[in-house]
Parts: sequence; C-alpha cells; structure tokens
Amino acid sequence: MTVPELAALGVARVSAGSGVVRAAHALVHRAARELSGAGTYEELKDGLDHGRLDESLRAAS
Repeated sequence: MTVPELAALGVARVSAGSGVVRAAHALVHRAARELSGAGTYEELKDGLDHGRLDESLRAAS
C-alpha cells in the first residue's frame, strides 16, 4: 500500500523501520564487491550530497 492509501484508512504514522539502513547496507555491499572485483565504482554514481539530503529531510518533516 502507498502512504496516501494508508492515510485514507486513518493511519497517522508510517515507519520504514530498519528498511532504510538495510538498503544502505546493501549499497555498501554492492559497491565493495564492485570495487574489489571489477575495480570500478559505478554503484556509487547516484550518490547524494549532504546539502541535498538535508533538504529532503527538512521537507519530509
């Protein structure tokens, strides 16, 4: 279900739990394998700078 669908059902708060950190760990794992294998770093090409991350977090709260 999407957040808007949950809100329509009366849900007031949605938590991603540990999902976000598990996704970050998966990225670190893929990047490490790529760096140690092929010696490339394509997995890191979509990195987010701190300023943009801060903006996103402010907008979400």
